[in-house]
Amino acid sequence: MGEIFKLGFILMFIAVIAAVALGYVNSITEPVIAEQKEQAKLDAMIDVATSLAAGELTFDSLSVPGLENPYAPVDETLSVVSVSDSTGAELGYLFVAYGRGYSSTIQTMVAVDLQGSVTGTTILFQQETPGLGANVSNPQKFLYQFPGETGATLLLAKDGGSLDAITGSTITSRAVTDSVRDGLQALAAAGLIPGEGGAL
Repeated sequence: MGEIFKLGFILMFIAVIAAVALGYVNSITEPVIAEQKEQAKLDAMIDVATSLAAGELTFDSLSVPGLENPYAPVDETLSVVSVSDSTGAELGYLFVAYGRGYSSTIQTMVAVDLQGSVTGTTILFQQETPGLGANVSNPQKFLYQFPGETGATLLLAKDGGSLDAITGSTITSRAVTDSVRDGLQALAAAGLIPGEGGAL
């Protein structure tokens, strides 16, 4: 009986040491990971914003009254960034769309011009099936179809639109498409771009 208690105590001691070590490593790596995510987001902003115009661009976070957040279950607010050129003229907006794919919540950085047309997109995060849904990160496989689309036209062919889904990855393709369309419709409803519920 004493031997069982001794083994139990040794196992408990090892578990406590492991938990403390994991906590320590997490406290060191967590800020680094957060910083890398922010840098990746900034890089994506610059990448898609160049689809609005070449040259020096200025980014400004907006607080928009009446802007509903279609991504409330995964993000507290719909963050919208205004993009302006070197003269201060507003060119369009950036936002991050969140869509539930086959095995992850896919994050897509989107640039939209003042007329409500998508000008650029890039995937910030996805953990879809390698060789299938993960192809959504390759612009030549899917996202190349987005420029020029609006909240009214952004639909897969299977849903009555003109966009071709990635072969074998309809769920992933629909998640990205629907999430971007939801964001565009929210911007239109708040009057930032033309569209249903927005300015004409």
